[in-house]
Amino acid sequence: MRKFLTTLFLTAVTLTTTDVAAQNSDTNYFTIGVQDFEDYSPYSRYQQQNYQGFNRELFDAFAREYNYKFDYQALPLKRLYSAFLRGDVDLKYPDNPNWSASLKEGHDILYSDPVVSFVDGVVTLDQAQRNATGTLTRLGLISGFTPWPFIEKVKAKEITLFEVKEMESLIRLLASNRIDGIYTNVAALNIKLKDLGEQAPPMKLNKKHPYLSGTRHLSSIKRPDIVIQFNLFLESHQELIAQLKAQHGIQEAEEILGSDDFNKSPKK
Repeated sequence: MRKFLTTLFLTAVTLTTTDVAAQNSDTNYFTIGVQDFEDYSPYSRYQQQNYQGFNRELFDAFAREYNYKFDYQALPLKRLYSAFLRGDVDLKYPDNPNWSASLKEGHDILYSDPVVSFVDGVVTLDQAQRNATGTLTRLGLISGFTPWPFIEKVKAKEITLFEVKEMESLIRLLASNRIDGIYTNVAALNIKLKDLGEQAPPMKLNKKHPYLSGTRHLSSIKRPDIVIQFNLFLESHQELIAQLKAQHGIQEAEEILGSDDFNKSPKK
């Protein structure tokens, strides 16, 4: 009896190991490195080890089209770049050729066509925009973000950074005047303001301060063929993608800035 149970146990372990190995060797199985932000709506949410939001629904639709299986590996930004450049993940989203460019030197990376455009800039209270002289010495941001337009002032200690894990904390800091502004993706902040309603004081992008606009892309070192297929998917499923953007309240850069300011804005 003991011998039978031992044999049964070893057989079960062998089958389980074989199944895992088969899954990981499956030619249709890929890992996508993604940001582990707890709530970065409308783009993504990573809560209780579950990756959700516009990004997830977009790539799930892509996976269904090509019969792929995607494993979403949510990591802090620094670890995400390290994993991507080491080849620990097959794909990375979002990405942009200008993000952490120095880290990527020497790597052959293929980027997809743009998925969505964005604006990163300083959001200040409406009252401050009417009355203040434009002084900006205390800047709040999500941990892992880099305030590129202000990096020299940060290095010179002319601006102090306050890093937190989620957007609502930044809004509270600004509302209580503990910071002068929030450096953020404007669409992400606008979604949170919409959720909070009258609980948050009026605030918006302050165009008197430097801001950047750019686009979010899928990237890969290991599997450029998947990036090429994704480009075909973007082209052939424009209606579906537009529906997903509307469903999640995605704001494009031109909508945020207005056409005149969008055309003049620095791109990244």
